Amino acid sequence: MPREDRYPNSLLQSQASQILTATESALFSHYLDHTSKDMTVNDEDQHTLQVGIPTLAFQNKFLMKSVLAFSAVCKCCDIINQSSIFCGDREKILVLLSIADQYHMESLQEIRATLPETDQYDHILANAAIMGMYGSSSHCIRIWLAETASDNELGRSQFMPKSCQWISLFRAVRVAYTGLLDNRLKTPDVIHLALVTTPIAPVPSWDYQMHCKRNVLCHIEQQKCPQDHVLYPILAATIVSALERLEQGAREITKHEIGGTGDQENLTTHSDPDVQACFIALEILKDIASETFPDQYLMPNTPCHSHLASDFDINLVGQISKVSPWMQRYTARITSIVPSRLPRRFIMAFVHKAPAKYLNLVEDMMSLMQSRAPGGHGITAWSLNPMDFEPSLAHQLAVDIFAHWLVLVILLDKVWWIGGIGAWELRQLITIRQDTRWRMSFWKTPKDWWPESMFEISRQFNKHRGRN
Repeated sequence: MPREDRYPNSLLQSQASQILTATESALFSHYLDHTSKDMTVNDEDQHTLQVGIPTLAFQNKFLMKSVLAFSAVCKCCDIINQSSIFCGDREKILVLLSIADQYHMESLQEIRATLPETDQYDHILANAAIMGMYGSSSHCIRIWLAETASDNELGRSQFMPKSCQWISLFRAVRVAYTGLLDNRLKTPDVIHLALVTTPIAPVPSWDYQMHCKRNVLCHIEQQKCPQDHVLYPILAATIVSALERLEQGAREITKHEIGGTGDQENLTTHSDPDVQACFIALEILKDIASETFPDQYLMPNTPCHSHLASDFDINLVGQISKVSPWMQRYTARITSIVPSRLPRRFIMAFVHKAPAKYLNLVEDMMSLMQSRAPGGHGITAWSLNPMDFEPSLAHQLAVDIFAHWLVLVILLDKVWWIGGIGAWELRQLITIRQDTRWRMSFWKTPKDWWPESMFEISRQFNKHRGRN
């Protein structure tokens, strides 16, 4: 939206007070005054969050419900991040999370009911973008509740972390965007699957190469990496060798166990589609690592351009042509369809770019258990006896790659809607790996597992900070 068309927050708040209930109006005001404020993005992104999306929300019920749900979990995070937590604060968080869940479920029901008759794709993409942030922030709240729960609160299973649901919601906007590009969002069932559940069809990696101008596809000068994080220099010094060991081990095991040609140049064309998806994910992870730690990698000598992500041209093909240009640009940036300067975007791009087949392998493993952590100590209740399930090589490789990526997610713990997700999910995988009941050949080596070592270092840093 051009600057002259921007509406001040006071007008939006005035609309809210006339249309919404008192509770809804308060949550909407919190969204405008606090939730939507992100000083790390450019003016256009800020305008999208502060004016574009809330304005659309007045035109669409399911988008308004998503905005209110996101605002409610933001208020939960505000309480958690206070210097002191009082006895009544936990109950406030439980009430707010219940409200957020209710709005979220109502939004899902309404979008499924109304999409067959609508071509208002601005609302689809805006809703998917908000739901993605809601999914990860809600997961952060559930992690905090699990880590601080007392024994008599463990029965409140609806407030415990829910496996990989946050990944499905976080990825939804990418699936919706590429679906509109490819004219795949044509039926209510397909749209519902794209926005609510794990994608059933792979999203091509590097698809921005097909939709962006090829003459600007090069290394983009990044904003500063999160070098102020205490873990950053340790990761920078070790990640190259860690990924080399990961790839070497994957090639060797693949060659010996399923007859792969482990010495071939490119295993992304492996005959086993599951293993192939894993090696594609590994290549994506290596690219993300090179962006996160540019000094540790030899960057290509290709002449770079000074274009920002907002300067990239997206071809208006498929149903995406019905989306407003400002919404097209915003969703292209947050899903890394075009390159981004923000560390959180190119690190979290792994969820957007990894093949759906790969993420399904990860979810297969993560869904085997239900996690609870009273008093900050992890207790894992297995939903399936490990002796009854022998993970395939692809399952093992998938979670190993995922664990290496989660180490990078720890660097984003100051992003309020990501928070402690990296450390929490990594701890779950470490628990699986340490369980001797699993018959997993790939994870038996090496003994010095880089993700576990980095997790322990991070835990010790946090423990030391807690004492001070």
